[in-house]
Amino acid sequence: MSYSLPDDQTIVRRRRTQPGENSQQTLSSRQFEVRLVTRGDHAVSAFTEFQPDICVLDVMLPHLDGYEVSKRIRLQDKNIPIIFLTAKNQTEDALDGFSSGGNDYIRKPFSMEELIVRIKNLLVLVNKTPYPDSKQDFIP
Repeated sequence: MSYSLPDDQTIVRRRRTQPGENSQQTLSSRQFEVRLVTRGDHAVSAFTEFQPDICVLDVMLPHLDGYEVSKRIRLQDKNIPIIFLTAKNQTEDALDGFSSGGNDYIRKPFSMEELIVRIKNLLVLVNKTPYPDSKQDFIP
């Protein structure tokens, strides 16, 4: 199972990490194969090369915003699930996310467990994974 991860917003930390690195490490530890792309203009070519099962996009990517990335990905694959994970929290932002091809919109700060459940749910809906037999299979 694989997906593309957005560029997380950098916050003050003791050890400086790459944007998105913490999410990438957590998801990798949960058996997801993750490709981290930090620029919007590289995201579409990475999508073509990596062919993920799901995409998680930040709206505020440098060089090409997540809305435009979503539109371009939709030209290649109309069925790929796309989740926006972003600090943009206005209703209009969410509406823009859905109208640009997103299937879900999560506002930062976010719960990693909720993101994982939403990823699994969308993968079930597009038949990439079977529906879990129990709650334990769904909840991280």
